[in-house]
Amino acid sequence: MLLLYHCLLLLLHTSSGAQIDDWLVTQITTQTTVNDNVCWDEYGASLLCGVEISNEIITRRFALTPGGTFGTIDFLLNATGSRGGLQSMFRAIEPEARLVINGKPFVVGGLNDTGGDGFRAYRNKTGFAERLGSSTGTNVFRYSKHRVSSPVAPFPWTPGHRHGMKNVQWPPKGRTLAVDFVCLRLPHIVVTMWYEMYDGVPLLSKWITVTSSEDTGNDIVLNGVTVDLFAAQARFGSYASHGSRSPGFDGEGTTLAGTTAPRPLLHVKTDQAHGAACQWTDDYPNSASGLVPGCPQCKDEGAVEPLLNCSYTIGPGAHVSSKESFVSFRALLLATDSTNLDRHTLSKHRLTQLLAPHVTENPIFFHAQNASAAGFKNAIDQMAEVGFEMLIFSFGSGFVLETNNETYLAQIKQLVDYARSKDIEVGGYDLICLDRGHGGYGGNVGDQWVAIDQKTGALKLDACFASGWYDKLHGLVRHFINATGLSMLETDGPYGGGECASTNHSHHHGHEDSVYRQTQMQNAFYRQMRSLNVYVNQPDSYFYQGGSRSGMGYSEQQYSLPAWRDISISRSGMYDDFYSYLPTQGWMFVPLDPYHAGGDAASFQNHPEEYEWALAQYLGGGTAACYRGTQLWDPKTPEGAVIKQSLIRWVSFYKSHRQTMIAPVVGLRRPDMQSWDGWLHVRPFAEGSEEVGVAMLFNPTDDIIDVTVNINLYFTGLVGQALVEVDGGKATIVTLARDYGIDVPMVMVPRSIHTVVVRRPK
Repeated sequence: MLLLYHCLLLLLHTSSGAQIDDWLVTQITTQTTVNDNVCWDEYGASLLCGVEISNEIITRRFALTPGGTFGTIDFLLNATGSRGGLQSMFRAIEPEARLVINGKPFVVGGLNDTGGDGFRAYRNKTGFAERLGSSTGTNVFRYSKHRVSSPVAPFPWTPGHRHGMKNVQWPPKGRTLAVDFVCLRLPHIVVTMWYEMYDGVPLLSKWITVTSSEDTGNDIVLNGVTVDLFAAQARFGSYASHGSRSPGFDGEGTTLAGTTAPRPLLHVKTDQAHGAACQWTDDYPNSASGLVPGCPQCKDEGAVEPLLNCSYTIGPGAHVSSKESFVSFRALLLATDSTNLDRHTLSKHRLTQLLAPHVTENPIFFHAQNASAAGFKNAIDQMAEVGFEMLIFSFGSGFVLETNNETYLAQIKQLVDYARSKDIEVGGYDLICLDRGHGGYGGNVGDQWVAIDQKTGALKLDACFASGWYDKLHGLVRHFINATGLSMLETDGPYGGGECASTNHSHHHGHEDSVYRQTQMQNAFYRQMRSLNVYVNQPDSYFYQGGSRSGMGYSEQQYSLPAWRDISISRSGMYDDFYSYLPTQGWMFVPLDPYHAGGDAASFQNHPEEYEWALAQYLGGGTAACYRGTQLWDPKTPEGAVIKQSLIRWVSFYKSHRQTMIAPVVGLRRPDMQSWDGWLHVRPFAEGSEEVGVAMLFNPTDDIIDVTVNINLYFTGLVGQALVEVDGGKATIVTLARDYGIDVPMVMVPRSIHTVVVRRPK
């Protein structure tokens, strides 16, 4: 039955290592494949056979030996020739996963390098196949069977909806390998390891499910779960040196000496907001633990041995029975080929575009403080005049989401219908979990649903999101949406990672599984909102669960600053956050009316220059701002007329270049208010002669700046020539330099904003 006995009859498989195109600027058309009858001849004199999942950019290999032993024996990156070509990220064997069940440790897979001397600093291919064997002991889950399928979307989404990315597949194309493991000690338990790889991107997603096939009358408890362990080469894992200095180290009086090693090329993260993490640890203490007789301290002395550990940081404490299964977080492993900051950033952004494309939806919205019928209709009429697309009933507006009052719901429906007649969506704000408990800000969360402190037994400030509060909230929200047509939620204070010691809440057993279950319930809430086509703003990183935006690049305190200082600091913060987020993953904030302190000087309503800069830098960054006030402009003042024209100008510009403005950003010069600054949006997969880049340039100083701005266009995918249009002028063909750069002469008058649009020549 085992594949090993069949693979000898098959042709040997070896990776050719043929040079491939740069996947960041060229669409790789090769499909992901799973080959479960494959043998390799490069690991020793004996043939090594098993299963391989590959998209030709990355390949993960699993050996399958007699007795049901299964495990990773290689993880390959096939980079472009200029960035190393075919290379292995693998250093040493680890289990596919680790579990702690009812307090006892178990491993999944059981593969072991049994014939070696324990050396783990690097893999010696000579005799590697002959050394492979099985872990001893009874606490091992061994291979049972496997199956292959395609990725499944966690919720429905249509590419291009709300002007999001159009050239994306949902669910993403790829292949899913599910491998079942069983253990003699727990014959009714099945552990399934899931490996999912996607076409054209060096990304592997991995997770675990645990199910029970029969009702034994007793739950098992997963006290600990490690989803992935991967012993990597130091170039791909983080540096933890025991001999030579880490690259970039300079200990001669340097501040923070020793912390300047380059970032790991294997970028890893989880898809969860709370309770789980992927961390690089130091494998050296494990491999130098006395395995060499007479020399316990010199095993791998001086070696750099990064070990990836993707585990629950709390619990999970999940119960598994015939009625309750376990589904872990997903570990997302993205293989990059360079420590170049722009390449690394754009690689991470491609991951987000692939697995959370809904975050590229980008409605232009207004945070309305006046929830009265007259105030609402005035705001809608103004929004329609200048092209805004969504109104959000802001905090403090008097809007109430948590109600079954049919009279109130009918009133809101009338307002929503009026907005829809102007092609404008409506959303509302609600504080759903944090500070909703005993002594918090919430008004109607009963004490029976409040989180309980484990040490003191006292009620906390937060609601428990795995209690009956979830059911009540979910019912209220669904009813409100169905009754009114509301299509957006701003859920401030979602579940924030806190524990709960209650033993009588509906959706968790006790303290040990409270973080796991509350996270699951918050995830489910957002996925259900997505299935209703509801757009979600939320603090915290719930992006892979259906959330759309979180705060970007700001501190609440800066909105008490004078408006010019506010936008200057905001532009710097947003520039920095572009390295972490897609433009559409974040929101900024524009207090049209006074917000905290600062009075009129800190508000934008009567400051048309600052208002225009806010529009230009936020719309020009592709990042929505919460324009919060009672109206977008005051029609009774001269400043209001100027502001209205700025709104029309920049909303029109944004919509004309929308698909590029929501694309990732390459930094050109960080804002420091001493000279010009700016960034470049890049869209290499634009079709035909569509634009592939838009640069936003700013001169915030009081001086004329006469400068030649060099813009590198490599990440636009252009080769040879570009069609360049500066400040809406005549487009001219420009030849790219050998480094893909172009020089753009600019004369920037004081406090001026400039645009450079780049297209592919016809």
